[in-house]
Amino acid sequence: MTGVTREMLPGGVVRLSSDQATFEFARPRLGRLLVTISGIDKGQFGPSTLNEITAALDREGSLELFIDARKAVGAAVSVSDEWTRFFSVQRTRLRRVHVLAGSKAVKLTVAIAQHLSRTGDLIQIYSDPQIFDERLHSESRLTEAVPQRP
Repeated sequence: MTGVTREMLPGGVVRLSSDQATFEFARPRLGRLLVTISGIDKGQFGPSTLNEITAALDREGSLELFIDARKAVGAAVSVSDEWTRFFSVQRTRLRRVHVLAGSKAVKLTVAIAQHLSRTGDLIQIYSDPQIFDERLHSESRLTEAVPQRP
């Protein structure tokens, strides 16, 4: 995790950044976590990106996860493998994973993780930002029904 910084931004947003990539974690509403990724993750973040998501899951019990990867360039195979394992292990606590892929390479990487994680239709891949944004901002009875944890 050399050269990685963690910052708290206004609105409770957490930013992890290195010279080649940035991850931002925001909570647009109860039961939802938005992860915005830009650049390339070559493994420089170690487990810190998945630890942020795990911490949110621990706080809330379950989440709908939105990953905006439209500005992501790609990820190392080892990073993709870690995400695949994460989805498999956490599938019971993730109500749905929505991924906006900005390139064919990122879309293929996510599709492989989707298949290898054996999580069925848990992961939904989008190429249209408007549809992704509509899902992110939509009212959801499932999301609203989740009680707050102290």
